[in-house]
Amino acid sequence: MTVKDVTERLRVSGVINAGQESLWLLSYALGMTNAEILARAEFSREESRRIDEIISRRVKGEPLQYILGEADFYGRDFHVGDGVLIPRHDTETLIEGVKRIFPNDETFCFADWGTGSGCLAVTILLEFPKSKGQMIEISPDALRYARDNASRYGVDDRLCVSGTFDLIVSNPPYIPTSEINGLMREVRDFEPITALDGGDDGMKFYREVMTFAERTLKRGGYVILEMGSLSQVEEVGKLSDEFFVDGKIFDDGNFPRCLILRRF
Repeated sequence: MTVKDVTERLRVSGVINAGQESLWLLSYALGMTNAEILARAEFSREESRRIDEIISRRVKGEPLQYILGEADFYGRDFHVGDGVLIPRHDTETLIEGVKRIFPNDETFCFADWGTGSGCLAVTILLEFPKSKGQMIEISPDALRYARDNASRYGVDDRLCVSGTFDLIVSNPPYIPTSEINGLMREVRDFEPITALDGGDDGMKFYREVMTFAERTLKRGGYVILEMGSLSQVEEVGKLSDEFFVDGKIFDDGNFPRCLILRRF
């Protein structure tokens, strides 16, 4: 088996970035650097066996991040795996939303509603050293990853349980149920459906977040949400008379991915 064989196998299976992924997966399987891998004309039988085990998982559609056990978010690596949503670059707009509101030396308490891997909560705690946060998650599998990531970056001592918050952030499930089957295979078949399915109209969990905010957010506090569609951007602003839209942050595709609401 050669590097070219691995790359071709990934390409034929539909992996778009087959060349780069082959190097990442070979490095993971063999514990070698890219330079060491590229210097090898051919791999041994034992090495080929280990490679085949890893590549077979990717060919079947398993996300690269699950295989490697890590995903990048805001320039940091977070542990991920079966049962937790993989952090996306688009979600980084929520961090920019927090930075639009608070200076980095501000003292505030926030809740990350539906924390998943904990990437949002941990990043906020790292970017705002005087903040404290609560990670809210119903999935035991996801919560284990979130706590592990908080411990990994040494912020677990700043996780709190608070009755009221200055800020609530959330990337809730927002894909309408009817659209789930049309998702990419590696998302549909491997990532947790509970982190994707937003109900018939994709609005179910936006309603829940806003209800939670009405109970727990201080007057003048903020809710920052990731958005999935323009109709959701319009509808979320109408869910509560106690809030008004205070701003939007656009992603690389010029979509208002982050919606900032403030409580009157």
